[in-house]
Amino acid sequence: MQKIDIDDMNPESGPQNRQSVSEPLDAQDFSMNYYALEPGEEFAGSLHTHLDQEESFFVLEGEAAFETKPELAADSETVTVSEGEMIRFDAGEYQQGRNESDDTLRALALGTPQESTDVRVAVPCQDCGESEYLEFTMVDGEPAMECPDCGTELEV
Repeated sequence: MQKIDIDDMNPESGPQNRQSVSEPLDAQDFSMNYYALEPGEEFAGSLHTHLDQEESFFVLEGEAAFETKPELAADSETVTVSEGEMIRFDAGEYQQGRNESDDTLRALALGTPQESTDVRVAVPCQDCGESEYLEFTMVDGEPAMECPDCGTELEV
């Protein structure tokens, strides 16, 4: 058994103010991150999908706005998730959450399985213009995005 106090969590500073909760809980099969987002901040850098992971968000405090698409070519829909509410995204469903309010947003993000290795970001390739998305990858131990058509790599 592992026990932690969410109020003791100290999200990292930066564009994604998050802290892993799965690590201190020694979780093996699911990923959990705690977020504290100030007005205007986002959960992730852009509209994206995990093809190999479903993801849920539980809003502890504040309100989150999620842009979502069932697939890349679909129209976007914005869904508001308030304190005490949850939202779940299927593997392959595009989503991007952010704090559009004037107050701090605190939330938990849960994903299963724990490791997601097939992530696509809804950003077209600037080099070849062929691909409508880039794939998340690691290059020399650093996060990057790569065009599946021409192989162009961009640092994250």
